[in-house]
Amino acid sequence: MAMEETPYHFFKVILASSLQDKKLRIPENFVREFGDELSAFAIITVPDGRDWRVGLSKDGEKIWFHHGWQNFIEFYSIGVGFFLVFKYEKMSKFHVIILNTSNLEMSYPNNFDEPKKEVIDDGEIEKEREMPRKKCKMEKQVEVNTNTAHNGEDEHPTRIKDNESLHKLKALLEDKRIFLSRNYKFSSAEEKERLFTLAKSLKPRNPSFIIMLRPSHLYSRVVYLPAKFTNKYLTQDIKLIKLRAYKGREWPVQIGWMYGGCNTMQGWNEFLNDTKLKAGDICVFELIRTEDLLLEVSVFNKS
Repeated sequence: MAMEETPYHFFKVILASSLQDKKLRIPENFVREFGDELSAFAIITVPDGRDWRVGLSKDGEKIWFHHGWQNFIEFYSIGVGFFLVFKYEKMSKFHVIILNTSNLEMSYPNNFDEPKKEVIDDGEIEKEREMPRKKCKMEKQVEVNTNTAHNGEDEHPTRIKDNESLHKLKALLEDKRIFLSRNYKFSSAEEKERLFTLAKSLKPRNPSFIIMLRPSHLYSRVVYLPAKFTNKYLTQDIKLIKLRAYKGREWPVQIGWMYGGCNTMQGWNEFLNDTKLKAGDICVFELIRTEDLLLEVSVFNKS
């Protein structure tokens, strides 16, 4: 009886350089052993059941997880110091376990009611398509066909309507110098209604941004600040900000700069724990002071 082949494992520590490059290099030893059987895309399966289709880029003997990798990083709020353990299952299929900076496996988001989508950042155009949950055939290129119907029903009018609503929401907010993340998507009709109601009522005196808390924000020390806000109102010499909420208490939070924006680092977990924020809560961050930078945080609970 033939012996069962042992799966190949490797690990990667997430460094600031890989976050800045928006790609992750696969170890040389792995490439020497299996590089010839890798296709143009890899399927990465996470313990939460999601499958991520990530493009592989090659330069000689070097191979990286590349196209789509940034979406994976942002979805799970993976930051510097995280530890990823990969198990290779052949045919360009990988399983991955994500460990946080405490060397504990993260609590993965479990909001399966949301459609699984891969957002492809294509310059000024953002395209989206449903992400596969099971095995799929490898296409040579990614195309978005707006005329395709799924299961006999055309879902695109709803998607187009959501995109139009999102553009209206962002225009309404930015008229008041309030910013949303470029890649933000509505997760439900209820969330859309809440944000429009809030947008109409907000009257901040200073530039602001909104974060809709997702499960991944609560299980990690990282949340990404909207690039439009950071590029316009912050400078890259800023390494520490203060968050003020609840009767004037302040929390110092370190920030790290990368790929045209910044994210929270040390101190974010303390803020979350102390304020008892939950998934679905909306936080409005208003820039109160630019020297010794201070952001006033207003919380609008989901309940």
